[in-house]
Amino acid sequence: MTDDTWVERGHEISTTADLREYVAEIRAEVSHMQTGLQRAAYGAFTGRSWLDAPEGELPADIVGEHLEMTVTPAGMTARDAVYRQSLAALVVALDAVDRATLTAWLADINAREPDRPA
Repeated sequence: MTDDTWVERGHEISTTADLREYVAEIRAEVSHMQTGLQRAAYGAFTGRSWLDAPEGELPADIVGEHLEMTVTPAGMTARDAVYRQSLAALVVALDAVDRATLTAWLADINAREPDRPA
């Protein structure tokens, strides 16, 4: 059984106010997914959970520090390389959705009040 909550919610949108609320909900959900995935990836690649990490050791950029690879490190198996690159792509895709929802929010503000400070 699949959960079509987002699809069903989309069927109910009939005003721009509804659309603004929907986009805001998507942005919040994506932010939670992105944070959770980054913390889980940190735990998987360091061998300790995010909560157990020593102070000052938490990465500012999990993709850049643990996932993204332009060259596969010596000795890394193809399986590990594909896994890391897949996780990096997923985190980047979630970031793209976050940026798209911000753009939709700014477009809405611009349509209503073009001279309003963003």
